[in-house]
Amino acid sequence: MRGVFGTRRQFLTAAATTALLAAANRAHSAQSNVITIWVGSWWEPQVPVAQQLWAKDFPNVRLNIQALPINGYLDKFTAAALGGSPPDVVDLDTTWVSTVAAQGLLETLDKLVDKVPVADLAPAVWKASQFKGTQYAIPMRSGPGVYYYNKTVFDKAGVPYPKDGWTYADLLDLARKTTIPGQQYGIGVPADISDPSNVLTLFAPILWAKGGDFITPDGSAPAINTPQSVAAITFWSDLYLKYKVTPEGTPNFTTTRDIQPLFEANKVGLLTSSSNAFDTFSKNPNLKWDMVLSPDGVNRGGGWTMGVPVGASNPDGAKEFLVWLSQPDILAKVLNRFPANKKALELPPWNNPAIAIFKEAEQGARSVPSVAGWFQMQEATIVELQKILVGQKSPQQAADSAAATIARIISENK
Repeated sequence: MRGVFGTRRQFLTAAATTALLAAANRAHSAQSNVITIWVGSWWEPQVPVAQQLWAKDFPNVRLNIQALPINGYLDKFTAAALGGSPPDVVDLDTTWVSTVAAQGLLETLDKLVDKVPVADLAPAVWKASQFKGTQYAIPMRSGPGVYYYNKTVFDKAGVPYPKDGWTYADLLDLARKTTIPGQQYGIGVPADISDPSNVLTLFAPILWAKGGDFITPDGSAPAINTPQSVAAITFWSDLYLKYKVTPEGTPNFTTTRDIQPLFEANKVGLLTSSSNAFDTFSKNPNLKWDMVLSPDGVNRGGGWTMGVPVGASNPDGAKEFLVWLSQPDILAKVLNRFPANKKALELPPWNNPAIAIFKEAEQGARSVPSVAGWFQMQEATIVELQKILVGQKSPQQAADSAAATIARIISENK
C-alpha cells in the first residue's frame, strides 16, 4: 500500500522501530509529570478549562494540551509517531482510526473498557474506535448528521419546509422546487477531496439508504460498484448534472468553506452537517433556519476519539486522562463540541432543547467501515465521484474504478 502512510513493509519496519523508541522514551520518562495531548484547533478556548479541572484532581501532573490546525494534522501525527516522538494522547477523526491502528501506531485500550461508561457512549463512534474487534480509542465527541434548511430560500420559492420522515425522493422534489437558476439552489453538495469527512456526511447516507455500501460486510471485497451502489452514486451526481439543484462550482465545494457561506447568504436551501453548523448559524441573527432528521432515517455518525500512540512517553498518564475525561460531568464541562456520552448530554449546556435533535439523530447514526486502508479507500471513492461531476466518467465507470482501487487496498492489507 502506498500513499501518505507509505508501503506496508515500511510501516511494519517503522512500527518495530517505534516500539524500540517507545521503550527508550518510557525509560526516560518513568517519573513524567506531564501529559502531552494533541487536539484540533476548535479545542483552543477549552484548553484552560480542561487544565483547571484536571489540576483539582491531579495537582502534581500537568496537561500540555496542544490545539493544532486541522490541515496536515494527520500527516503531522503520523510523522511524529513513525519518528518515535508522538504525543501521549492524540485526538483522531473516527474515519482515521482503522488506518492508523492497522499501521501499529496506536496502543490497544481493551483494558480501559471496564473503566469508561461504554453503555452511555454513542454506538457509531464507539464502533469506529475499534479495529478488528480491538479497542484503539475512547470516543469523546460525536457528530450525527442532520439536515439544515434555510427558511428564506424555501419561503421565496413558496415551498413547505421538510419534515421528519421524509425520503430522498422528497429531498429531490424539494431541491428542484426551491431552485431558482442564477438566484438560489436547493441543496449544497460537498465534493472536494480536501474535506473527505463532510463529503461522506452527505454521500454515505445516500449510499446506505439505496442499499449500497463501500465494501462487503466481511470486508473482503468492494461493494461500491454493485447495482445498488451505482444507483446511489447516480442519484448523488444527478443533483448537480441532471437536475442542476446545486450551485456552479460544486465539484470543488467543501461544507465549511463554500456551502455554509452560501447557506448564510440565502443562496442554498439544504445542507447536511453535524452540530458544527448549529454553532455557526446560531451566531447569525439575520439567518432564518431550522433542522430536520436525515431522509430515510440514516446518517453518518462521525466524531472524534482519543488514542494513546505507540511510543508515548507517558502512556499510563495518558490512559488516566482518558478515563478522567470520559466521565459525564467532566466531559460536559470540557467539550465545546457535541459529547459522545448521553449522560453528558443531560447536563448544561448540552441539555438545551434547541439541540435535542442531535440526540435523536444518534439513533440513525452509522459509521463508515473500520478496516485497514479505509483512509485510502474513501479518498479513492471521492476522487472517482469528482470525475463524474466534471464529465470524465459515468457513475458505473467511476464505481468500477473505485472498486478496483479498493480491491487492491484490501489485498495489500491482508
